[in-house]
Amino acid sequence: MEREALAMRHLRERGAPVPEVFSADGLDMVMQRLDGATMLDMLKAKPWRAAALGRELAAVHSRIHDIPAGELSLPRFSDGDAVLHFDLHPDNVMLTDRGPVVIDWSNVMVGDPRADVVNTWMLMATSSPDDVPLLLRPMVRRIRGALVRGFIEHLTVDGDTGRWVALVCARRLQDPNTRDDERVRVRQFAATHGGSQV
Repeated sequence: MEREALAMRHLRERGAPVPEVFSADGLDMVMQRLDGATMLDMLKAKPWRAAALGRELAAVHSRIHDIPAGELSLPRFSDGDAVLHFDLHPDNVMLTDRGPVVIDWSNVMVGDPRADVVNTWMLMATSSPDDVPLLLRPMVRRIRGALVRGFIEHLTVDGDTGRWVALVCARRLQDPNTRDDERVRVRQFAATHGGSQV
């Protein structure tokens, strides 16, 4: 919690869309109450907005990655000076009357922003939505596709995309919470996007 609070305070002081932290001690953190729905809830309620929500998520990424980590004492994922959320997907963005706010900074690290962008891309492309009836799965795939396209259409991962794909996919495969069907899709994602050594 203290690590999360440190990162959130650093980002908020520099204009990033994160909640205000009032106190953090051990496993307890008191922060600003947010009113609104998550981006995932909005996606479920208005699936025709999937591409627009993907673009909004990309804009949030850019705002956060524009803030240097500086001397923040956080775990390092790679070279680079950006604060990486490393779990920035639609369920971790609250849509409030003041705009989107990013929550759940438990995986925060420092490194190259391309790793965070590719991680979000991979998560959205490979994660299994909970409790979706068989008949609705083709529609969910189309909505997911629109969300992902909206996210990546304005983002450029310059340099060796395959390197970042391999790194974030390997990390996802090591996560014990990754389901078997997700592991299959993560490996397919890696193979499709140049990270085939996973």
